[in-house]
Amino acid sequence: MTIDLSNFNLYQNSDVIVAWVFSLIIGAGLFYYLTKKKKWGGLIIDYITTTNHRKIGIMYLLSGVIFFFRGGIDALLIRTQLAAPQLDFWVFQQDKYNGLFTTHGTIMIFFVAMPLLIGLMNVVVPLQIGAKDLAFPIMNSVSFWLFFSGGSLI
Repeated sequence: MTIDLSNFNLYQNSDVIVAWVFSLIIGAGLFYYLTKKKKWGGLIIDYITTTNHRKIGIMYLLSGVIFFFRGGIDALLIRTQLAAPQLDFWVFQQDKYNGLFTTHGTIMIFFVAMPLLIGLMNVVVPLQIGAKDLAFPIMNSVSFWLFFSGGSLI
């Protein structure tokens, strides 16, 4: 059974478009919430410049969730391709399936599993040992921002 979707003309990089649309919807909802509650003042500057281990841990956890949705879009596209035998899905031409599979694995391991674990460690470990903060808080902050900028480039 072959399903031919060659006449189905949408954009070639639909996963990128879906990720952008999802990000815009979440961003618009967050913008509405922050504007309605009038919490714009110091919230963004406070989180960008923080060295507090709890806030950095929260940022790791939130970025892990954001990348989870990005990797989930790849998983949906992979499952769409595998829905039927010899399905010729319009997104996949030649080696695009292999590239999508590799991208999905990379995102889920390096940009979902690791930040969720690091975020949990940032929040919990100082509380468990009774420390007020981590040993090098500025390095912890720089580490998060390097991780986030690298993940955004990927």
